[in-house]
Amino acid sequence: MNDHRINRHFKTHAKLIGALAAALFVLAVIPSAMANDELAYRRQFQALDPSDVEGHLNLAKWCREQEAWDLLEKQCDYILRLEPDHAMAKVYRELARSKQGNADADDANATAPQNTGSSSPRKNGEPIRELTDEEIQILRRNELSLNRPERVPVDFRNNVLDRFWDYLATRENLGPKDRAIFNRMRPAARKAQFMLGKINQYQRMISEDAPFEDEFSSDIVIKDDPAMFRDFKNPRVSGVILSSCATARCHGGRDAGDFVLFNEHVMNDRLHYANYLVLNDYEKGGARLINRDTPQESLVLIFGQPNMTGPGTAHPTPVDVVFPNPANIKYRNLLGWISSLDVTQPEYGFSIEEPAETGKSSTP
Repeated sequence: MNDHRINRHFKTHAKLIGALAAALFVLAVIPSAMANDELAYRRQFQALDPSDVEGHLNLAKWCREQEAWDLLEKQCDYILRLEPDHAMAKVYRELARSKQGNADADDANATAPQNTGSSSPRKNGEPIRELTDEEIQILRRNELSLNRPERVPVDFRNNVLDRFWDYLATRENLGPKDRAIFNRMRPAARKAQFMLGKINQYQRMISEDAPFEDEFSSDIVIKDDPAMFRDFKNPRVSGVILSSCATARCHGGRDAGDFVLFNEHVMNDRLHYANYLVLNDYEKGGARLINRDTPQESLVLIFGQPNMTGPGTAHPTPVDVVFPNPANIKYRNLLGWISSLDVTQPEYGFSIEEPAETGKSSTP
């Protein structure tokens, strides 16, 4: 009996040892992503000059890309010790704390992210906010071309096809044959173009005799970039802006003034669309950075040329020449993109300074 108990004890003990050994083997052979991130972080940190604020900010951006929130907070704390008023470091630190669930609302040095819906004005040089998914949808719906084919996937939610057709049929006295034609529209983007075109028409016709409440647009979900935004994100357009306007010593750095652009190592949709909105919103002395009516008069093109047409067309501060002349390929690519935009400037219903109201549908 005693021998049996001893054997059973040793067998149980052996199983525990085996399980522990297996766990230790896994930990030894498969290092965690966190450990890898921390090791890479330490190597990059040690390679930097201790007083190189810009280099340490780039390391903070790397931490953000890795979603290493504890390292991001640590790195931002270091930057803020070097430069207590560094706006980007404050924003990144707040993001890191939020992701870790330990944001301190009473921290006098913390700056709330700019996409909270707050209407308080942004200070010069302070980072712009990223756009929300809802705001990206508003931009996509407004910029989906109604005049040429678009090849984008579209989701129709909350039975919006039936709801829209019921409204349309009543308003325009349509019958089953018309509905059959609507049903056969392919691809889905063509249906979206038709619906948004009608909604746009009804919005322009609004009066006491023709009231219209848009209950449809927000249920038309465009899942990828329309041609206009696909072209904007192309290196031939966005790449020119990022390598000239959005550099650290221009509108992508601490001395950017009231016009700030994102220029991250990895540019996602929220950043690209935010940059577009900044460019679209900007006016100076009645002139627009992006001029849809007369593309050649867009300030984004004029500011990049040599100052040969008078002081009123020069960039406010000295900058490198981006376009030596209008025959330059970068100039022609950017001009081509602006020329491709619809002449009528859409009303998005929000700006980079004033976020869209949550749940509010836009005018297409």
